[in-house]
Amino acid sequence: MTTKTPVGLELFAGCGGLSTGFLDAGMRIAAGFELDARAVDAYNYNHEYRGGRGYIADLGLVSGEKLLELASIERADFIVGGPPCQPFSIAGKRQGKRDIRADLIGHFIRIVDELAPSAFMLENVPNLAAISGGEFLEETKVALRALGYTVDHVVASAADFGVPQNRKRLIMLGVKGPRSVQFPQPTHGTVGRPYTSAASAIADLPDAGEFGETGVYNHEPTMHSADMVARLSLLQPGKRERGSFHDRLHPERPSYTLRAGSGNFSPLRPVHYQHDRVITVRESARLQGFSDDFRWPDRIPRLQQYRQVGNAVPPPMARAFAECLADQMGWRSDPAAFAGDPSARPPANTLTDEERKALRTSKVRGASLGKAALASL
Repeated sequence: MTTKTPVGLELFAGCGGLSTGFLDAGMRIAAGFELDARAVDAYNYNHEYRGGRGYIADLGLVSGEKLLELASIERADFIVGGPPCQPFSIAGKRQGKRDIRADLIGHFIRIVDELAPSAFMLENVPNLAAISGGEFLEETKVALRALGYTVDHVVASAADFGVPQNRKRLIMLGVKGPRSVQFPQPTHGTVGRPYTSAASAIADLPDAGEFGETGVYNHEPTMHSADMVARLSLLQPGKRERGSFHDRLHPERPSYTLRAGSGNFSPLRPVHYQHDRVITVRESARLQGFSDDFRWPDRIPRLQQYRQVGNAVPPPMARAFAECLADQMGWRSDPAAFAGDPSARPPANTLTDEERKALRTSKVRGASLGKAALASL
């Protein structure tokens, strides 16, 4: 075992779910790179105090050398990232490698080539393995093996690592040289502790309300029409509302997979198992495994907050893979060194409750109201 504490970079970082997990595991993330300015804003609010900084960068254009320069490091021991998954998602158009965004995986490979880290982790949707009968995934692995890496992948469920959500992800690990690749063993489910239920993750939260009422960040309610509330009141836990297609959480099971949406598309959010409304950003974050110290400043629109949660890798899942990677690479990890002091940050809320409420009511979305309300608009 060496005494080296590794330093890494996160590509296509979003708000930084992977960075959070790796920092929690005691592995330094020097910087995260992402094209979406609002995601970088959230990244910096939650990672700068822990020693990582986010940068707006087009990873289809920027060089590996420039990434090191921005991160103020001479070498990256590891690279992690989740290139946008829409080309491969079951919910998308299934264009696979014909979608221009699939080229972003190619840029991930390019940056690995340029920086030659000792290890990397690539995260994506499970459907990546099915595109073109598995041809695209195999081409990706062949390209990385040609760079001198031993490469393997696994489809893992976040629920297996204590996350209160049935969320499967494809994780590819690569290590330099001819050695075996190891993956973490599940800690929850049939082989360990019971799966973490939705209720155990969010039951202690008060009902959604303004910050002045609850003292909970990112926990504001969604507006529903009276018709929608009436229909949700009849919806049983674990069932789907036929008219709106809302799924209601079951308190004794992990959550359904949270989705992010793209463009103007806002996916239906799960309905709280007890309250007749969809879950809040804070409840969504907890179901993704984020701690309450991870906050979205209220200058970031709420739709973007939901989207960033849905796009993120659950931090406990990321931590399990980070710890496994550190173990097989012989790296020293030091969680305390990267804990930081979240109270040192500026306040997440700069608007009054009334101002935040006014912003919500000015942006009413059809998916929250139901068909009857939409017909009257």
